[in-house]
Amino acid sequence: MTDRQILTEKKSPERIAFEHYIRTGRRLSPQGEPEVELKFNPYHDPRNGRFTFAPGGPRSLSDIVISDGHRGERRVSRSTAATAAPEAPPASADPPQAGSLTDAVYKPNKTAPEIQSAQYRPNFRGRRGDNGGPSLNDPPTLDHVFPALRNSPAGSLIAVADNIFDLTGPASRATTAVMENHINGLIQEVKAMKPHFRSDSFGFPSTLEGQVNLIRQLRLDRAVASYQVKGEIQLLQVETLRLMQERANLAYAEGQALFDAGRLQPRLSREEAIGNHVDRAVRRKLKKEFNVRGVDYSKGQQIRIIGWEYDTSGSDLTYRIPDARVGDIAFDVTLSRKTLSTAQVRGFFNSDFKPSAVVIIRPMQLGPNSTYAISRPGK
Repeated sequence: MTDRQILTEKKSPERIAFEHYIRTGRRLSPQGEPEVELKFNPYHDPRNGRFTFAPGGPRSLSDIVISDGHRGERRVSRSTAATAAPEAPPASADPPQAGSLTDAVYKPNKTAPEIQSAQYRPNFRGRRGDNGGPSLNDPPTLDHVFPALRNSPAGSLIAVADNIFDLTGPASRATTAVMENHINGLIQEVKAMKPHFRSDSFGFPSTLEGQVNLIRQLRLDRAVASYQVKGEIQLLQVETLRLMQERANLAYAEGQALFDAGRLQPRLSREEAIGNHVDRAVRRKLKKEFNVRGVDYSKGQQIRIIGWEYDTSGSDLTYRIPDARVGDIAFDVTLSRKTLSTAQVRGFFNSDFKPSAVVIIRPMQLGPNSTYAISRPGK
């Protein structure tokens, strides 16, 4: 028995499982034993089982199919194949296509048996999370959502940072372990502020969509807890924007379909009818999520939904009604493009709560930079 074997036998099952996870990024099977791996090669002669260099055995060499995963398949004759120099595979980070798997490992003892490339190596960068892996786009303040907000000239329009609300992209490239750790981390952050907090989720979701939706809900839970327990409102400003943006996108598509089906009656135009539908849908969504979490948005609170914001600076009492107000930020959902020259926006800035910025939220279907912030004039 070698020294290496003796050393391995002395290790506890937990230690072996941990080292296996660190080395491969994959957990051991529920039985605590390493996964069974069987050699798999689809290129074999069905008559005798011998390995070959093309699908279907020697006879297929007269009509070879070459697939490089990018330019599709092409056929070459046997004589051409014998004399042609081998073509170097193109450099690509994309995974091999289904038709080009030539050397693989079959893992039958997984919950869902799979065939995996023998050259596969887990993405260690993806497992590191904040140390180089996908961030899953978790901006802590609106300054991260609108990077130029602090240093921009007064009254400027500041665009949203690229893909700042894209959860699906980074999440789809993350390993299951990264997603699970991220979700567990969010739960622990909320529990640190609210010890009796319990997530409504029934375990870790099995689908990417379920995992992303759970992350959204937990981020809102964390933002509400930060506001209610610590009195900090920055996270809730970010999550309010995220919530309103996502609902505006969905409501815009719904409104188009409803109008085309004759179920939205316009008073002025098609865009006016769809815009009213989007406004109502976003407000209902905000009220629902805040009510579930016990957020007080009544008169006199830092958070308002369709609240009258008065301007008492002049001889006549005036007011404006933003769709939402969170701290010193006003949020307005619209289909039209608004600037500082718009009377409504100027009214927001002139109101007594003196917003530091007005965030204009438009459905992303309207094109690039559809959502933006307007910095306070004269600051």
